[in-house]
Amino acid sequence: MSGTSARTMPWEQHRLVFVGGLHRSGTTLIARIIGSSPDASGLTGTGAVMDEGQHIQDAYVGGLGNTSEWSFHPRAHLTEEDAQRTPDAGERLWAAWSPYWDLERRVLVEKSPPNLTKMRYFQEIFPGARFVVVTRHPVVQALAVRKWATRTRGRFTYGFPRLVEHWVHAHDVFAEDALRIENLLVLRYEHLMRDPEGELGRLAEFVGITLGDDATDAVDAGRSNRYAELWRTGGRAELAGRVRHHVSRLGSRHGTPRADLLRDVTDAALLPRYRTVVGEHLGDRIRAHGYDLDSLDEAAPWDPMTGVPTLADAR
Repeated sequence: MSGTSARTMPWEQHRLVFVGGLHRSGTTLIARIIGSSPDASGLTGTGAVMDEGQHIQDAYVGGLGNTSEWSFHPRAHLTEEDAQRTPDAGERLWAAWSPYWDLERRVLVEKSPPNLTKMRYFQEIFPGARFVVVTRHPVVQALAVRKWATRTRGRFTYGFPRLVEHWVHAHDVFAEDALRIENLLVLRYEHLMRDPEGELGRLAEFVGITLGDDATDAVDAGRSNRYAELWRTGGRAELAGRVRHHVSRLGSRHGTPRADLLRDVTDAALLPRYRTVVGEHLGDRIRAHGYDLDSLDEAAPWDPMTGVPTLADAR
């Protein structure tokens, strides 16, 4: 296998844990919770965005494109074949990451959202590694990341379905890859919000760490509430009040950016229409991944045997 040799490799003394999932799905939260354990260490002090390992290594190409469309890039999906083409990838990744881990800890965590489509690559390089994937409702995730999207791909609502399509594509790739991953835990963001103690207990058992009683304090259970109302109505009930608020603050030093005013207006005009478009074109694929466009705070349990959950299992 790539990354192994007759001699003992330094990472073999540790348990490597890779956390992945689309941006704003909860990956940073989960990585920090794991890293808070006295048994584990996350990357710290790297100087990179969110201390993500993808940005400080040269073994593979990381950070491909905008956060709302990176998975469409042909080099975003890495497998065993990619690892075999770079037999020194293990040493290069270890050299890049190890200075930023506490090597006195047994469990070492690397979190980068694109790990979602690179699990087979890392498994080939680091046999025995564990993978934690966090999924969040595609509509909620798309609404959360659109501020980073381009003007024609959802930033101001226009083109919003493309953001949801990105979620579907990335999770299609993940679901197929998941069937080949030996040590995989899938956490639903929705289940974490509903039962943080139970879900973090699963996480601790899977990774092999102890978590303090305060680990659940990091979970904010109300974060998706406004997204649900926005998706249902386009924010029309709040529009007049929000416009008055924005207009009253325009031009002030601490005023509302004009982009927020524009987004609120375009949401009211376009989101109800896009809800129909997304349902017609992507609804079946979204349901295959265990989510329902009419319920943004529910998700089916992940089925490790097929990689395709069913909503019937959740009811």
